[in-house]
Amino acid sequence: MSRAALLPPVLLGLVILLLAQMAGLAVSALLGLPIPGVVLGLLLIVLLGVLRPTRAVVRAAEPAATPLLQHLQLLFVPPGVGILLELRTLAENALPLALAVGGSFVLALLISGLLLQTLLRRQDRRRGGADDQERATA
Repeated sequence: MSRAALLPPVLLGLVILLLAQMAGLAVSALLGLPIPGVVLGLLLIVLLGVLRPTRAVVRAAEPAATPLLQHLQLLFVPPGVGILLELRTLAENALPLALAVGGSFVLALLISGLLLQTLLRRQDRRRGGADDQERATA
């Protein structure tokens, strides 16, 4: 029996989550990426969940992840405090921040809409081709 199997499920899950976070932080620091290491760790967990051989690792992290997700609102307290502490700086840069947030929203909306239209056209062409084949065989 492995040592990992002897750990309580929640503790094993926390170990997996922290290892993923540390791996993300290490990759971010070593490669000098502008992406936060925590985000890279999250992407690592998602990648492990997608790949069939490593899905058990993500399932093992679930007992620790579930309570964290149930109390996710508590994780927004530190950023909220930071916003209040930097309120003057935010007020001084309100216009660029509003333009950046609004512009990224509009850009994401446009790209999503164009992508959806393209996929729907592609789906209609495929269905049209299938309908033509059915008519030809009938």
